[in-house]
Amino acid sequence: MTSSPSATDQVRVARLCENLLDRWDSMFHETVDPTRFRRMNAILRCVGKGPRGSARFLDLGSGPGPMSRRLLRRFSNCHVVAIDTDPVMLEVGRWAMDRTNRRVQWILRDLRGRDWPSLLRTKRFDVVVSSLALHWLEEEQIEDVYRGVARLLRPDGFLVNGDYLPRAIPGKPPRRPTCAHTGAKLPLDRDLASFKALWRGWWSAVSSEPLLQGALAKRRVRMPGAIPPRRTTGPRNPASLEFHERALRRVGFREVRVPWQEGDFRVLVALR
Repeated sequence: MTSSPSATDQVRVARLCENLLDRWDSMFHETVDPTRFRRMNAILRCVGKGPRGSARFLDLGSGPGPMSRRLLRRFSNCHVVAIDTDPVMLEVGRWAMDRTNRRVQWILRDLRGRDWPSLLRTKRFDVVVSSLALHWLEEEQIEDVYRGVARLLRPDGFLVNGDYLPRAIPGKPPRRPTCAHTGAKLPLDRDLASFKALWRGWWSAVSSEPLLQGALAKRRVRMPGAIPPRRTTGPRNPASLEFHERALRRVGFREVRVPWQEGDFRVLVALR
């Protein structure tokens, strides 16, 4: 029988995970994803024009919770459901935001499965957000996700998706992302090398913490492969902006627009 961690152990792992969450954004922003902070701020500006009070947000592909944490800080009475397929990401987020856990729920689900909306305890949301997650999915899977989101949003609710959304070029598929982790077109090879070093360090810190071993074991079952992980799945070419717009309208969104873009990174807003 496993004993509960001591208070000292809990403080240690909480501090580690807070540090890991703090490092998450800068690890990408300072190397392969220089638009990251501007894109996430644009997502928050779009969300800020929506509901007030005790709004309910769904964070798709949340990772360790960089967007969830921003929502919790910006909207003091909101509640967030963070969903991701990686047990390690969720466990880091859970420990890092322990003090706000009453306002955030961490859900282990794979967005590629069509049943994930029905498995959520919260059935209605004001806003759904996603940041750099859906471009890993095939077109059919993306449309299924949007269909599920449409069922979960209240009337006049909306989706905000900040991602790698290249425009379609007639006769050519959308460009394949250059960076295996972000989809960014890298300015210099050293940026990718710097990212890989930071990525290894981040996962090394996770692997050295005894209280995160359970999450790592779950990950090995769900997502077999090396640690630090290397992305080897996903579409050869990402879905285009035009595909996302058509898919959203097909599943019932009545207004779709792009309020922010920088290169092929865009924030897409869809009104239910």
